[in-house]
Amino acid sequence: MKQLNGLFICLALVALANPVLAADSAGSITITSPVNDAVLQSATGNKLEFNVHLSPNGNHVHVYIDDQKPIVFRDVSRCPCSIALPELSSGKHTIVVKEATSSHALTGVQGSVTATVK
Repeated sequence: MKQLNGLFICLALVALANPVLAADSAGSITITSPVNDAVLQSATGNKLEFNVHLSPNGNHVHVYIDDQKPIVFRDVSRCPCSIALPELSSGKHTIVVKEATSSHALTGVQGSVTATVK
């Protein structure tokens, strides 16, 4: 019985020391540029840079700028990823990157930032 208790303690310590295992299966999207609440000096020439770790159901991402039609970005296996943003009008914009399945259903994994164009 002592050996079983020791095994359970070891397994618990491994689980606590490596919480990344649970996060890996969940998937994640991190936008690295522009940073949240950034002020962009120009309406053109801006890039969106992000990292993606797909969840088990994830296949690609959709990039939404405000409520416009999404930009479908499939090559997430070589992230960090970068895409040119379309011309943005002056004012505040919300940029959201959402994970999607192969049938384009959204999984709930997403990252978002707001940016203001001067």
